[in-house]
Amino acid sequence: MNHPYKSELLVNLKAHYHDRGWRSITYFDAKRDEILFVLPETDDVTKVLNNLYAVLGTLPEINHPKERVVISFCYENGDSYCSRLINPNKQDEINLALIGYRPERKIRPEELQELQ
Repeated sequence: MNHPYKSELLVNLKAHYHDRGWRSITYFDAKRDEILFVLPETDDVTKVLNNLYAVLGTLPEINHPKERVVISFCYENGDSYCSRLINPNKQDEINLALIGYRPERKIRPEELQELQ
């Protein structure tokens, strides 16, 4: 298992969000360290993002060394993409100190397509 912390976090998040009809996509090997949840347009992405830390506080403890991970949400067409960085690394902290914010990523609709 290449990413034990992120893998277990994904399992825990999927268990928490299991009955909502959300799809999850991971980008662990693309150096994005991202868990992306794709929501139906009937859900409020901003509300879900704002509640993320409360959700994380209810999840079981993970017994692996912490890993940097971005947890993000968007709609099926890529709209309303938003994310939170969990366990930032030193480079993230340097970037934040130098430019005052974390660079935002734009999601491309083709990234949301099911893998064949």
